[in-house]
Amino acid sequence: MKKLLSILLLTISFANLFGQNTEPTTKASEKSFPTNLNAENFKKLKKFNGQIVAFDGIIEQIEKSRNNTPFYKLKIGENNYLWTALMFKNDKSLLGDKIRVVGYLRPSDPNETEKKYLDGKYMVLSFGLVDIKSSNFLFISGAEIQKQEWIDGKIPSSK
Repeated sequence: MKKLLSILLLTISFANLFGQNTEPTTKASEKSFPTNLNAENFKKLKKFNGQIVAFDGIIEQIEKSRNNTPFYKLKIGENNYLWTALMFKNDKSLLGDKIRVVGYLRPSDPNETEKKYLDGKYMVLSFGLVDIKSSNFLFISGAEIQKQEWIDGKIPSSK
């Protein structure tokens, strides 16, 4: 598992070196960016393990990830939280902002620094984010197919 995480983090770092799309490319709307995870099905989180999830969350806490990108504790519903590491830089989103993210759900495997705050069995490695209120739309470069799928109203595929 640690080897897989190391490879994933190396891939993320490599992708960040070659730039990212930080300019809004489309106006965000509820219809354009569907979700498949919410407060009602959060109890069945295990069934999404290893799959792409998209959900709305309110930023409750911000830390730095291993790659110096934001790591958000997102509140989903009343008492559900999911830590989400972005694979890209984002200096626009702040505590209390409601955002929609899309990424891979995976078991959390905190390093020594992360053990101070990373709780829960799962976390999300996010490759896309939209703030519907401000129309801030960020997506990692190299995932153009997934980006277009999400814009077109589909949960992105892992292809």
